[in-house]
Amino acid sequence: MLLELNIENYAIIEDMKINFQKGLNVITGETGSGKSIIIDALGMVLGGRANKDVIKAGKDFCHIEAIFTTYDKDIKNLLESMGIEVDDYLIITKDIGKNGPSITRINNRVITSSNLLKIIPKIIDVFAQHESISLMNHDNQRNLLDDFCDNKHKENLLLLKNLVHEINEIKKDYENKLDSSTNKDREIDILNYQINEINEANLTSYDDKELEEDYLKLNNVTSTAEALSKTINILKSNYEGFNVEDGLDSAIGEVNSILKYNNELKDDYDELEDVRFRLKELINSIESYMNNLNFDGQKLHELESRLDLVNRLKSKYGKSIDEIDIFLESTQKRLDFLLNSEKNLEQLKKIIQEKEEKALYLAQNISQERGKLAEDLRKKISNELEELNIKNAKFKVSLSPKKLSYDGIDNVEFLISSNLGEEYKPISKIASGGEMSRIMLAFKSIIANKDNIKTLIFDEIDTGISGKTAQIVGNKIKKLSKDRQVIVISHLPQIISLANCHFLIEKEIKNKKTISKIKMLNQDERVMELARLVGGINITDAAINAAKEMLGVKH
Repeated sequence: MLLELNIENYAIIEDMKINFQKGLNVITGETGSGKSIIIDALGMVLGGRANKDVIKAGKDFCHIEAIFTTYDKDIKNLLESMGIEVDDYLIITKDIGKNGPSITRINNRVITSSNLLKIIPKIIDVFAQHESISLMNHDNQRNLLDDFCDNKHKENLLLLKNLVHEINEIKKDYENKLDSSTNKDREIDILNYQINEINEANLTSYDDKELEEDYLKLNNVTSTAEALSKTINILKSNYEGFNVEDGLDSAIGEVNSILKYNNELKDDYDELEDVRFRLKELINSIESYMNNLNFDGQKLHELESRLDLVNRLKSKYGKSIDEIDIFLESTQKRLDFLLNSEKNLEQLKKIIQEKEEKALYLAQNISQERGKLAEDLRKKISNELEELNIKNAKFKVSLSPKKLSYDGIDNVEFLISSNLGEEYKPISKIASGGEMSRIMLAFKSIIANKDNIKTLIFDEIDTGISGKTAQIVGNKIKKLSKDRQVIVISHLPQIISLANCHFLIEKEIKNKKTISKIKMLNQDERVMELARLVGGINITDAAINAAKEMLGVKH
């Protein structure tokens, strides 16, 4: 069950802590005091979309924390499969900052929205005010019907969804290939030309960089020879009054002359000798290279022609030889496809047909199961509506065929006959606001019993009802709370008086700003709050006595 809800800097809530109890928990308060804000905050931490606008004015962040007791083995196994440490408590937090993304955690581990939404439906169900409206949507009606199915049915629904997605992707591929093969003769000519042009060039890794390097060397033989000749002159002859080789010999002789009384320079002397040796080797190497320089006009022409060819291919097919090879491979595949396009298209058509037959068979099985579910649901909802004081009402689920899609081949529509002798009509056309709330309560009751959901939350489930009907709805909610935790936001004394725990939410002004606060009421405070709801602004003795009577308190 939901043990604790902590809300910080959310809308008009500055810092709120609510310790929920077992059984029926009721929250009351004046309009605008923040009752629905609590449900909104809870919905957000349970996977609702984060909105930075909810951050309290003047604050930089919002923090919401919901603490649950852990549940059965299946839920624990699901948590462990997600790498979440299982403890005595399940702590879900959501942090929303003005800057950066919102972050949701379970037991201090960041969790994705998709994984969170796998967990939440197993531990809590929240009925918000807008949910009765969603009952009018045919897609939601189909989803509600499927909620009553077993695991095998759910597995089939997932298989069908994946299979139809796969079929649609193959169809897209088929259409694309069909379009692209329309002018295939012209494209085949172009592809053949490109392939032949590349193949005839016999490109190798040498053509990428080494070819240009060899061309530059040969094209600049004269400049190279002149530079190397000048280098030799600098090192061996008097160049501008100085000879490097002779100068180095003189330096070695000077250092050698002082070694007899200053041996500390021995290492430096050895270094100078090494430099003289390396200098001679360097001069010999440069002279050898220079002597082997030859200008070959024919070779230069060949390199230049080859370089022009390679650069032309690079400008058309890729910036490097590797990129040209990749282009060649993809072009060859495209050519192969076009040459075999008719065969490929026929193969795709055959695959689509086979998968559509499989999907249709699966959808038919799902439809048959929905037929059984519809009859079972009809009986259960009719019984619930009878209990909820919608007398003589009859409910049924209409299934009609439609084109195969992700969710099957069934249009699902909930029909109701409100009075004896009346025809069945779509629930969206004849149900009043009060009836819609009770119909949704009937659905929630059946689902909660089936899925063993331990916490139910109802926000304004009593909309559009009063008097005897309100008492009946209250008794139904009280009955639900015997086996699970129920949290209700209500304004009806008939429901509020049945609570095991009563919270009052109020607004107050603090530092010229409105904030929302909540407290758990004791018995005397419950009497006065119930009297306010019974009697209005002026709380009379009669209202107090009526409140005491509803709460079973002696006068």
